[in-house]
Amino acid sequence: MFALSKTNKQITKVMRKQILSITAITVAVALQSCGGEKAAETTEEPVEEVAEATPENWMVDTESSMVMWEGGTSGAQVYSHNGNIAITEGSLVTTDGSVTAGKVVIDMTTIMPTDAESFSYSEQLSKEDLIGHLMSPDFFDAENHPTAIFEVTGSEGNTVNGNLTVRGKTNPESLTIESMEVAEDGSAVIKGSMTFDRQKYDVAWEHYLQDVILSDDIKLDFNITAKKA
Repeated sequence: MFALSKTNKQITKVMRKQILSITAITVAVALQSCGGEKAAETTEEPVEEVAEATPENWMVDTESSMVMWEGGTSGAQVYSHNGNIAITEGSLVTTDGSVTAGKVVIDMTTIMPTDAESFSYSEQLSKEDLIGHLMSPDFFDAENHPTAIFEVTGSEGNTVNGNLTVRGKTNPESLTIESMEVAEDGSAVIKGSMTFDRQKYDVAWEHYLQDVILSDDIKLDFNITAKKA
């Protein structure tokens, strides 16, 4: 009887130890679970909502805006002509300070050379003769195609992509924005330039002197003043 009773006590102690161990493990697991959930809650960061940029609409001030052009030759005689052309209408859309849409219409009947100081006009070649030649079918055929149009299709950085139409021919071209400033009166002044290949628009006249080559590149400098619509 004494031996059996001693054995029962030993078993009871072992069971108590096991129960205490199981309880301790259960509590530890519960504490760890609660602590993990709490840590997860504290590491969550609030999501910031990014406000979308609002597009701004502008109307081109045709009285204060202009396009400057330049074309040159190479060979035995190297010279260039430059001048300006009027803008008849236009509208732009800007988003975050970039031109993202819009259209500018250029009046090709207003071609005016301004390089009198760098090119000697004479009775044989007057400024009026040059204007007439530039507006003739040899160049821009202004009678049948009185306007040229640049329509914006998108932008990337300071590059504005669009479609240029000259003499009824349309090709994709890019305008590089050189500066864009908002004046004190709220108007925007935008300056940019592009160079296009005249051959793509059937402006294909060749110089009458065999040793003088007319460049295929024509440069346009846009100087646009626009007011909010």
